Amino acid sequence: MVLSVVAGWLFGARSLNAVAAPTLGALVAGAVVLARNEEPTVTLSSVDAGFPGESRTMTVSFSGTGLATVSLDMPEEIEKATDGQRITLPQTVDYELELAGRGIHSVGLSALVLRGPLGLLERRVEVEGTTDVTVYPQRYTVADSAVLAELFADELEAERQEFDRLREYQPGDPLRRIHWKSSAKHDEFLVAEFAPTERDETVTIVGTVPPGEIDEMARIAATIADLAFAADHSVEVATPTGHVQPGKGETHRESVLGLLARTSHGTNAPVGSEAADVEITYVRRELVVRVGTAEYSISEFLDRLGGAVETAVESSTAPEVTP
Repeated sequence: MVLSVVAGWLFGARSLNAVAAPTLGALVAGAVVLARNEEPTVTLSSVDAGFPGESRTMTVSFSGTGLATVSLDMPEEIEKATDGQRITLPQTVDYELELAGRGIHSVGLSALVLRGPLGLLERRVEVEGTTDVTVYPQRYTVADSAVLAELFADELEAERQEFDRLREYQPGDPLRRIHWKSSAKHDEFLVAEFAPTERDETVTIVGTVPPGEIDEMARIAATIADLAFAADHSVEVATPTGHVQPGKGETHRESVLGLLARTSHGTNAPVGSEAADVEITYVRRELVVRVGTAEYSISEFLDRLGGAVETAVESSTAPEVTP
Protein backbone atom coordinates (compact mmCIF):
# COMPACT_ATOMS: atom_id res chain seq x y z
CA MET A 1 0.00 0.00 0.00
CA VAL A 2 2.87 2.38 0.73
CA LEU A 3 4.23 1.68 -2.74
CA SER A 4 0.85 2.62 -4.19
CA VAL A 5 0.91 6.02 -2.47
CA VAL A 6 4.48 6.68 -3.65
CA ALA A 7 3.57 5.68 -7.21
CA GLY A 8 0.54 7.98 -7.14
CA TRP A 9 2.63 10.92 -5.95
CA LEU A 10 5.32 10.30 -8.58
CA PHE A 11 3.22 9.31 -11.57
CA GLY A 12 -0.29 10.59 -10.89
CA ALA A 13 -3.70 9.19 -10.05
CA ARG A 14 -3.78 6.74 -12.96
CA SER A 15 -0.62 5.08 -11.68
CA LEU A 16 -2.12 4.99 -8.19
CA ASN A 17 -5.23 3.26 -9.48
CA ALA A 18 -3.14 0.81 -11.53
CA VAL A 19 -1.24 -0.33 -8.45
CA ALA A 20 -3.68 0.17 -5.59
CA ALA A 21 -6.72 -1.40 -7.22
CA PRO A 22 -5.11 -4.83 -7.80
CA THR A 23 -3.57 -4.72 -4.32
CA LEU A 24 -6.88 -3.92 -2.71
CA GLY A 25 -8.51 -6.61 -4.76
CA ALA A 26 -5.91 -9.13 -3.59
CA LEU A 27 -6.51 -8.15 0.03
CA VAL A 28 -10.25 -8.51 -0.32
CA ALA A 29 -9.88 -11.84 -2.12
CA GLY A 30 -7.43 -13.06 0.54
CA ALA A 31 -9.81 -12.04 3.33
CA VAL A 32 -12.67 -13.88 1.63
CA VAL A 33 -10.57 -17.02 1.17
CA LEU A 34 -9.45 -16.93 4.82
CA ALA A 35 -13.03 -16.50 5.98
CA ARG A 36 -14.24 -19.41 3.85
CA ASN A 37 -11.42 -21.78 4.78
CA GLU A 38 -12.61 -24.78 6.72
CA GLU A 39 -11.60 -24.49 10.38
CA PRO A 40 -8.65 -26.85 10.86
CA THR A 41 -8.36 -29.59 13.48
CA VAL A 42 -5.25 -31.44 14.60
CA THR A 43 -4.76 -35.08 15.60
CA LEU A 44 -1.46 -36.22 17.14
CA SER A 45 -0.42 -39.86 17.08
CA SER A 46 0.81 -41.72 20.12
CA VAL A 47 4.59 -41.96 20.55
CA ASP A 48 6.37 -45.12 21.68
CA ALA A 49 8.27 -44.83 24.95
CA GLY A 50 12.05 -44.89 24.75
CA PHE A 51 15.37 -44.08 26.38
CA PRO A 52 17.43 -40.87 26.24
CA GLY A 53 19.34 -40.70 22.97
CA GLU A 54 16.70 -42.55 20.96
CA SER A 55 14.49 -40.95 18.31
CA ARG A 56 10.77 -41.41 17.75
CA THR A 57 8.34 -40.38 15.00
CA MET A 58 5.16 -38.46 15.81
CA THR A 59 2.54 -38.17 13.09
CA VAL A 60 0.32 -35.08 13.07
CA SER A 61 -2.80 -35.01 10.86
CA PHE A 62 -4.19 -31.59 9.89
CA SER A 63 -7.70 -31.20 8.52
CA GLY A 64 -9.16 -28.08 6.91
CA THR A 65 -8.27 -26.15 3.76
CA GLY A 66 -5.76 -23.49 2.79
CA LEU A 67 -2.18 -22.63 3.56
CA ALA A 68 -0.83 -22.76 7.13
CA THR A 69 2.32 -22.39 9.19
CA VAL A 70 2.58 -24.76 12.17
CA SER A 71 4.93 -24.90 15.16
CA LEU A 72 5.26 -27.53 17.89
CA ASP A 73 5.30 -26.87 21.63
CA MET A 74 8.08 -29.08 23.02
CA PRO A 75 9.59 -29.42 26.51
CA GLU A 76 13.36 -29.17 26.83
CA GLU A 77 13.57 -32.94 27.40
CA ILE A 78 12.34 -33.50 23.82
CA GLU A 79 14.09 -32.10 20.77
CA LYS A 80 12.62 -31.78 17.28
CA ALA A 81 14.31 -31.52 13.90
CA THR A 82 12.01 -28.95 12.25
CA ASP A 83 9.76 -26.06 13.27
CA GLY A 84 7.75 -23.29 11.66
CA GLN A 85 6.81 -25.60 8.79
CA ARG A 86 4.54 -24.38 5.98
CA ILE A 87 1.92 -26.86 4.78
CA THR A 88 -1.15 -27.04 2.56
CA LEU A 89 -4.25 -28.29 4.38
CA PRO A 90 -5.33 -31.01 4.68
CA GLN A 91 -2.01 -32.76 5.22
CA THR A 92 -0.25 -35.32 7.39
CA VAL A 93 3.24 -34.47 8.69
CA ASP A 94 5.81 -36.70 10.40
CA TYR A 95 8.02 -35.09 13.05
CA GLU A 96 11.25 -36.69 14.26
CA LEU A 97 11.62 -36.33 18.02
CA GLU A 98 14.88 -36.82 19.91
CA LEU A 99 14.39 -38.12 23.46
CA ALA A 100 16.69 -36.33 25.88
CA GLY A 101 15.45 -36.43 29.48
CA ARG A 102 13.57 -38.81 31.80
CA GLY A 103 9.89 -38.12 32.42
CA ILE A 104 6.38 -38.05 30.98
CA HIS A 105 6.34 -35.07 28.61
CA SER A 106 3.37 -33.41 26.91
CA VAL A 107 3.79 -32.46 23.24
CA GLY A 108 1.37 -30.32 21.24
CA LEU A 109 1.08 -27.41 18.81
CA SER A 110 2.19 -23.97 19.93
CA ALA A 111 0.77 -22.21 16.86
CA LEU A 112 -1.27 -22.79 13.71
CA VAL A 113 -1.51 -19.73 11.44
CA LEU A 114 -3.69 -19.74 8.33
CA ARG A 115 -2.31 -17.64 5.48
CA GLY A 116 -4.05 -15.96 2.54
CA PRO A 117 -3.26 -16.99 -1.07
CA LEU A 118 -0.60 -14.28 -1.58
CA GLY A 119 0.64 -14.27 2.00
CA LEU A 120 -0.76 -10.78 2.57
CA LEU A 121 -3.15 -11.81 5.35
CA GLU A 122 -2.98 -14.42 8.08
CA ARG A 123 -5.20 -15.68 10.88
CA ARG A 124 -4.09 -17.45 14.04
CA VAL A 125 -6.20 -20.49 14.95
CA GLU A 126 -6.41 -21.98 18.44
CA VAL A 127 -6.13 -25.76 18.25
CA GLU A 128 -6.31 -28.33 21.01
CA GLY A 129 -4.65 -31.69 21.38
CA THR A 130 -1.50 -33.08 22.94
CA THR A 131 0.23 -36.43 23.23
CA ASP A 132 2.41 -37.76 26.03
CA VAL A 133 5.96 -38.93 25.37
CA THR A 134 7.44 -41.28 27.97
CA VAL A 135 11.23 -41.20 28.34
CA TYR A 136 12.62 -43.99 30.49
CA PRO A 137 15.55 -43.36 32.83
CA GLN A 138 19.05 -43.74 31.47
CA ARG A 139 20.71 -47.01 32.47
CA TYR A 140 24.24 -48.23 33.02
CA THR A 141 25.94 -50.79 30.81
CA VAL A 142 27.21 -53.67 32.92
CA ALA A 143 30.33 -55.49 31.77
CA ASP A 144 29.72 -58.87 33.46
CA SER A 145 26.50 -60.82 33.01
CA ALA A 146 27.18 -62.88 36.15
CA VAL A 147 27.44 -59.86 38.41
CA LEU A 148 23.80 -59.85 39.46
CA ALA A 149 23.83 -63.54 40.42
CA GLU A 150 27.02 -62.99 42.40
CA LEU A 151 25.71 -59.86 44.08
CA PHE A 152 22.42 -61.35 45.14
CA ALA A 153 23.87 -64.73 46.02
CA ASP A 154 26.32 -63.03 48.37
CA GLU A 155 23.83 -60.75 50.10
CA LEU A 156 20.41 -62.37 49.83
CA GLU A 157 20.68 -66.10 49.37
CA ALA A 158 21.03 -66.84 53.08
CA GLU A 159 17.89 -64.84 53.79
CA ARG A 160 15.92 -66.93 51.27
CA GLN A 161 16.94 -70.38 52.52
CA GLU A 162 16.44 -72.45 55.63
CA PHE A 163 19.37 -73.42 57.83
CA ASP A 164 20.49 -77.03 57.35
CA ARG A 165 23.83 -77.74 59.09
CA LEU A 166 27.36 -76.54 59.89
CA ARG A 167 30.45 -77.81 58.09
CA GLU A 168 34.16 -77.04 58.00
CA TYR A 169 35.27 -73.99 56.11
CA GLN A 170 36.70 -74.66 52.64
CA PRO A 171 38.75 -72.29 50.50
CA GLY A 172 36.43 -70.22 48.34
CA ASP A 173 33.55 -70.12 50.83
CA PRO A 174 32.21 -66.56 51.33
CA LEU A 175 33.42 -65.15 54.64
CA ARG A 176 29.91 -63.99 55.47
CA ARG A 177 28.86 -67.67 55.57
CA ILE A 178 31.17 -68.35 58.51
CA HIS A 179 29.19 -69.01 61.68
CA TRP A 180 31.40 -67.06 64.06
CA LYS A 181 29.76 -68.10 67.32
CA SER A 182 30.07 -71.82 66.57
CA SER A 183 33.57 -71.35 65.13
CA ALA A 184 34.73 -69.76 68.41
CA LYS A 185 33.46 -72.74 70.40
CA HIS A 186 35.18 -75.34 68.21
CA ASP A 187 38.44 -73.44 67.51
CA GLU A 188 37.93 -73.85 63.78
CA PHE A 189 36.01 -72.06 61.07
CA LEU A 190 32.53 -73.49 60.48
CA VAL A 191 30.31 -72.52 57.58
CA ALA A 192 26.51 -72.51 57.64
CA GLU A 193 24.80 -74.67 55.01
CA PHE A 194 21.26 -73.88 53.89
CA ALA A 195 18.61 -76.13 52.39
CA PRO A 196 17.13 -75.00 49.08
CA THR A 197 13.57 -73.66 49.22
CA GLU A 198 10.74 -73.26 46.74
CA ARG A 199 10.58 -69.50 47.34
CA ASP A 200 9.90 -67.45 44.25
CA GLU A 201 12.95 -65.35 43.40
CA THR A 202 11.52 -61.85 43.50
CA VAL A 203 13.82 -58.83 43.58
CA THR A 204 12.07 -55.98 45.39
CA ILE A 205 13.52 -52.51 44.72
CA VAL A 206 12.55 -49.46 46.77
CA GLY A 207 13.73 -45.91 45.99
CA THR A 208 13.26 -42.91 48.31
CA VAL A 209 15.45 -39.86 47.67
CA PRO A 210 15.39 -36.04 47.80
CA PRO A 211 14.63 -33.94 44.67
CA GLY A 212 18.18 -33.60 43.35
CA GLU A 213 18.79 -37.36 43.29
CA ILE A 214 15.69 -38.55 41.42
CA ASP A 215 17.32 -39.17 38.04
CA GLU A 216 20.25 -41.11 39.53
CA MET A 217 17.96 -43.19 41.74
CA ALA A 218 15.76 -44.04 38.74
CA ARG A 219 18.86 -44.90 36.68
CA ILE A 220 20.21 -47.28 39.32
CA ALA A 221 16.78 -48.87 39.84
CA ALA A 222 16.29 -49.36 36.09
CA THR A 223 19.74 -50.94 35.77
CA ILE A 224 19.09 -53.40 38.62
CA ALA A 225 15.60 -54.18 37.35
CA ASP A 226 16.83 -54.97 33.82
CA LEU A 227 19.58 -57.20 35.19
CA ALA A 228 17.00 -58.99 37.34
CA PHE A 229 14.70 -59.48 34.35
CA ALA A 230 17.62 -60.83 32.31
CA ALA A 231 18.33 -63.34 35.10
CA ASP A 232 14.65 -64.44 35.00
CA HIS A 233 13.81 -62.98 38.41
CA SER A 234 10.43 -61.55 39.20
CA VAL A 235 10.72 -57.81 39.84
CA GLU A 236 8.80 -55.52 42.21
CA VAL A 237 9.44 -51.77 42.38
CA ALA A 238 8.13 -49.11 44.76
CA THR A 239 8.79 -45.37 44.81
CA PRO A 240 6.96 -42.42 46.41
CA THR A 241 5.00 -42.10 43.15
CA GLY A 242 3.67 -45.65 42.90
CA HIS A 243 4.10 -49.39 43.21
CA VAL A 244 4.47 -52.14 40.58
CA GLN A 245 3.64 -55.60 41.91
CA PRO A 246 6.00 -58.56 41.27
CA GLY A 247 6.01 -59.91 37.76
CA LYS A 248 8.01 -60.95 34.70
CA GLY A 249 7.91 -60.41 30.95
CA GLU A 250 8.23 -57.45 28.60
CA THR A 251 4.87 -55.90 29.48
CA HIS A 252 5.76 -55.96 33.17
CA ARG A 253 9.19 -54.52 32.39
CA GLU A 254 7.54 -51.61 30.57
CA SER A 255 5.37 -51.00 33.66
CA VAL A 256 8.47 -50.90 35.86
CA LEU A 257 10.30 -48.52 33.53
CA GLY A 258 7.16 -46.39 33.20
CA LEU A 259 6.98 -45.96 36.97
CA LEU A 260 10.66 -45.00 37.08
CA ALA A 261 10.06 -42.52 34.24
CA ARG A 262 7.37 -40.63 36.14
CA THR A 263 8.60 -41.08 39.70
CA SER A 264 9.27 -38.07 41.90
CA HIS A 265 11.09 -37.48 45.17
CA GLY A 266 9.91 -38.46 48.63
CA THR A 267 10.82 -40.36 51.78
CA ASN A 268 7.91 -42.81 51.88
CA ALA A 269 7.18 -45.69 49.52
CA PRO A 270 4.17 -48.06 49.36
CA VAL A 271 6.45 -50.99 50.22
CA GLY A 272 8.45 -50.65 53.44
CA SER A 273 12.19 -50.45 52.91
CA GLU A 274 12.76 -53.10 55.58
CA ALA A 275 11.09 -55.64 53.27
CA ALA A 276 13.07 -54.66 50.18
CA ASP A 277 15.92 -56.64 48.69
CA VAL A 278 17.38 -53.43 47.28
CA GLU A 279 16.90 -49.97 48.78
CA ILE A 280 18.17 -46.82 47.07
CA THR A 281 18.11 -43.96 49.52
CA TYR A 282 19.92 -40.88 50.78
CA VAL A 283 22.07 -41.24 53.89
CA ARG A 284 24.51 -38.72 55.35
CA ARG A 285 24.28 -36.46 52.29
CA GLU A 286 25.08 -39.33 49.95
CA LEU A 287 23.09 -41.60 47.68
CA VAL A 288 23.53 -45.20 48.85
CA VAL A 289 22.38 -48.63 47.68
CA ARG A 290 21.54 -51.28 50.26
CA VAL A 291 21.50 -54.89 49.07
CA GLY A 292 20.39 -57.23 51.84
CA THR A 293 22.42 -56.14 54.86
CA ALA A 294 25.27 -54.62 52.84
CA GLU A 295 25.35 -50.89 52.08
CA TYR A 296 27.29 -49.29 49.22
CA SER A 297 27.93 -45.78 48.04
CA ILE A 298 27.02 -45.23 44.38
CA SER A 299 30.66 -45.47 43.28
CA GLU A 300 31.17 -48.67 45.31
CA PHE A 301 28.00 -50.18 43.89
CA LEU A 302 28.96 -49.40 40.30
CA ASP A 303 32.35 -51.00 40.96
CA ARG A 304 30.51 -54.11 42.16
CA LEU A 305 28.62 -54.11 38.87
CA GLY A 306 31.91 -54.57 37.05
CA GLY A 307 32.76 -50.96 36.34
CA ALA A 308 29.39 -49.98 34.93
CA VAL A 309 29.42 -47.01 32.59
CA GLU A 310 26.65 -44.72 31.42
CA THR A 311 25.32 -45.48 27.97
CA ALA A 312 24.76 -42.66 25.48
CA VAL A 313 22.05 -44.38 23.43
CA GLU A 314 19.79 -47.08 24.80
CA SER A 315 17.76 -49.77 23.08
CA SER A 316 14.11 -50.40 23.91
CA THR A 317 14.86 -53.94 25.04
CA ALA A 318 16.75 -55.22 28.04
CA PRO A 319 20.48 -54.52 27.71
CA GLU A 320 22.76 -57.26 26.53
CA VAL A 321 25.49 -57.98 29.01
CA THR A 322 28.78 -59.30 27.77
CA PRO A 323 30.15 -62.25 29.74
